[in-house]
Amino acid sequence: MLSDISKSESITIWGKGREGTAVADFIRREFPSCRIKTVEDPLTEPLSGIVVKSPGISLYRDEIRNSSAVFTSGTNLFLEKCYESKRRPFLIGVTGTKGKSTTSSLIVHLLSAQGRKVALGGNIGEPVIGYAGKIDSLDVVVDEISSYQAADLQYSFDVCVILNLYPEHIDWHRTHDRYYRDKLNIQAHRMNGQKVVLNKEDARTKEYLPSARDAVFFNDTAGISEHDGWFWKSGERLFETSVVPLKGEHNLKNVCAALTAVELAGGDLKACAQALKTFKALPHRLSFCCEKGGVCFIDDSISTTPETAIAALKAFAPQPIILIAGGYDRCQDYKELASFIASGGAKAVVTLPDTGERLARDVWAAGGKAYETSNMREAVLKAFSLAHGGDIVLLSPASPSYGIYKNFEERGDLFAKEVSEL
Repeated sequence: MLSDISKSESITIWGKGREGTAVADFIRREFPSCRIKTVEDPLTEPLSGIVVKSPGISLYRDEIRNSSAVFTSGTNLFLEKCYESKRRPFLIGVTGTKGKSTTSSLIVHLLSAQGRKVALGGNIGEPVIGYAGKIDSLDVVVDEISSYQAADLQYSFDVCVILNLYPEHIDWHRTHDRYYRDKLNIQAHRMNGQKVVLNKEDARTKEYLPSARDAVFFNDTAGISEHDGWFWKSGERLFETSVVPLKGEHNLKNVCAALTAVELAGGDLKACAQALKTFKALPHRLSFCCEKGGVCFIDDSISTTPETAIAALKAFAPQPIILIAGGYDRCQDYKELASFIASGGAKAVVTLPDTGERLARDVWAAGGKAYETSNMREAVLKAFSLAHGGDIVLLSPASPSYGIYKNFEERGDLFAKEVSEL
């Protein structure tokens, strides 16, 4: 594609966000004679020639499926630039329905602590195309890859990490089956010797990727796993899990994935124990908000699926929990979450629109307690009224933030604001 761009008089960038801006900077630097045209939705005319689209624009839109244009992405351009270069960084791509940001950040933290020059980009931090001018000075680039970014990848990574697969983003991918297949495209273009790191415990990954060459498993006794308070490698103890300053069993699994990637990148596993002690949890991920009247408030606004809400509840068991949940309706099934709540996973759930009505109905049907509210302020007040000293009020929405909030960060910030005003 870079060769084609060098011969083109112009290129179209579809989307003016951070990714589009970074791509434009790259084109100006690498191809100064190439004219850049930037377009946004709604399109006023058909696209033609080479188009670099932003990840949020679905591949399955009619404007793309019926177009004669050639589409690519900033991630593809970055990877191609790396593979064309005489000296390039070691490339690690991380995907999965949940845990991507934490695992990517863990890998960066652990390798940086061992003196490696590491950059973090993609779905978190800077778009990776922004590092294209620095590839000869970096040792490692860790790229957090969303399903949107994975879907049209034409290149792969030295190490591809796939954490898990849960139903998500049906609005972009059209079907869950296509979502899973698009997610797994991260590893489809691997060259000889490039590894894929897989979660041995994830049933859906096994179903969709039953066999893969050069696969390395975590949560597997033959690889890196955790049990009995220790991290293990092939049956030998590494170090105690108590060094990890993150809540939840799911985060210990994320550490196993990160350690596997670090080792494949040439890192020293034993040295990771000390570095893990200084890792700081990312905001809105089981983050301590404050304590009021003996009640602890926890922000897990990143939660957008029932599975992540269950994981959050498990992280604080057996403490009594009032759960705040609900958000944009992506037609997810809440019956398993409702059953978990009713069986003692939470004292009660306080729900928010739009999914709140459906979740509350499922919880009552399962024998639990649910209370519907219309906004965050009402939800926080109701949850606080239900809680006693020693209880936890946990915001773990199990639903996306779209339509009501700008993003999950805004939702979490509003939760913190309402709690501060109690």
